[in-house]
Amino acid sequence: MRKPVIAGLTLGVLFTLAAVRVLDLWSWRTQTLRTASARASNLAFILSEYIHESLASGDSALRQLALHSRRIGGPAAPPQEWGPILASARAGLRNMGSISVVDATGTIRHSTQPLIVGQSRRDEYAFRRLAADPKDDLVVSNPYPTVVEPRTFLIPFARPLLGKDGTFQGIVVAAMIPAAMRDLFQTMDVGARGAVWVFHPDGIVLFREPSAADPLGESASANPIFTAATLANGPGTLERAVRPGEPTLVTSFRPTTAPPIIVAVSLDRDEVLRDWRRQALESAVFFAVLAMMMSGTLIVLFRQMDQKAEAERALDRAQQAEADQLRAANDRLERALRIEQEFLMTVSHELRTPLTAIRGWARMLASGTIPQEQQASAIQSIERNARAQTRLVEDLLDMARVDSGTLRLDIKKVSLPNVVREAIETMTPAADAKEIRIDAIIDEGVGAIAGDTDRLQQIVWNLLSNAIKFTPQAGRVELRLERAGAEAAIVVHDTGAGISPEFLPHVFDRFRQEDAGSKRRFGGLGLGLAIVKHLVELHGGSVTVESDGQDRGATFVVRLPIGPILSSDGDSGERSRR
Repeated sequence: MRKPVIAGLTLGVLFTLAAVRVLDLWSWRTQTLRTASARASNLAFILSEYIHESLASGDSALRQLALHSRRIGGPAAPPQEWGPILASARAGLRNMGSISVVDATGTIRHSTQPLIVGQSRRDEYAFRRLAADPKDDLVVSNPYPTVVEPRTFLIPFARPLLGKDGTFQGIVVAAMIPAAMRDLFQTMDVGARGAVWVFHPDGIVLFREPSAADPLGESASANPIFTAATLANGPGTLERAVRPGEPTLVTSFRPTTAPPIIVAVSLDRDEVLRDWRRQALESAVFFAVLAMMMSGTLIVLFRQMDQKAEAERALDRAQQAEADQLRAANDRLERALRIEQEFLMTVSHELRTPLTAIRGWARMLASGTIPQEQQASAIQSIERNARAQTRLVEDLLDMARVDSGTLRLDIKKVSLPNVVREAIETMTPAADAKEIRIDAIIDEGVGAIAGDTDRLQQIVWNLLSNAIKFTPQAGRVELRLERAGAEAAIVVHDTGAGISPEFLPHVFDRFRQEDAGSKRRFGGLGLGLAIVKHLVELHGGSVTVESDGQDRGATFVVRLPIGPILSSDGDSGERSRR
């Protein structure tokens, strides 16, 4: 071939390779920005869940105070009715300031901080929103400064106080000290010029970390991140500078509903693309050197082409390895977050039942509504539920034993009627709080079976707790103990929310909850029913569920064999079963 032809072919190859490299770099740049956006989105999700869980204990206390308000007549009740329970709720919370009760006019009537009693909260966001639409929601309000030294800002969150007829009577407010959250946000790896944002829906900055000065309480109305999140009304991304002349940020935001806030994570685009720019510069130098070498001999040209191909393959392998590492890191992060969520929800679900009974009896004793001759029985019930509380903590370890096959039963002669009656007695305060009637039909002829008393009580507790939770106010729960041939049947029927046909096969799956709006407000992920199924099967029985659909109630039937369980030597009596 002639030299011009060789030169033309050489230039053609050079330009083609340069174009391919440019496309490759452009694709890499797009993928890098997409990965950074996904990382920011994951961090925003983690932080929103952290904020939600951080407020969970305070929200639980506010729920109990709302129930107490309904029982004693609302904010207008005398200080002797409010003072002890407010002090008790405040003592049980960490990183919290005062807890206050505000009446329907916006005036603070009771508080653990006496200096603010009588002040008005009528113009605050939480009062205005809940007064206009008194839903049973958790609302974060505008930050305000403390009244005592050292002066700092508090972030209040509130729930409505509703009368028995559903009328708005005021709000109950707890104030969170934001220092603990600031420490966590400051540890988030968002780069030298990245940031973690938390906005109040009323246009106020709650957190901006890292930050030399605490921006709590500043206006966010001109912040483009807040504006975009408000208009999007859902999760989204944004790529722009916060102010003119500042670096461009890759931002992912996530509005939450409980409580209603906006969480955003920003990464500096220049920092994200630092490695990409270095590779682009190296590629430019590489092609410049290659072009000069192509002025030499054909042998040098071929050698450089081979080196170029090998460099591209090495680059592809490095990119693939980096992508695999990113995917693996993301998978580990998602697994860790899922395990944390499942653990927290399991604790909330499993500890709620005995705590409800203890609180119910304790309030009745404190209010003097129990006759003198029944107080000993009430104290015994509190003690029994305290022991159940300890056993429920052990249940958390039981889940690990279930997976490893080492969960054991202490088999003894057990009176099923007594087990059912004690479970009903334990759950009665929770039912009374919702004005739910429990109709019990107990066949004394069922008698005794071989089983583990504590685990059998746990089965009935969980079924009753599930029925009460999904049964609306003034509903009815029916519990029957009857004999069906060689089996004892425990039937729990409620008039509650029911179960859709699509979800019915998954009722006993661990950490599963029907994804319907009316069910989300009850919380929990169904761990109790999964434990019921495993314990029933360990006793040699079975459990089934029936429902005609949503809002038509549900019926759970537990069948247990009647008769002795033989030990390994053929004699009936006590033994342990795995």
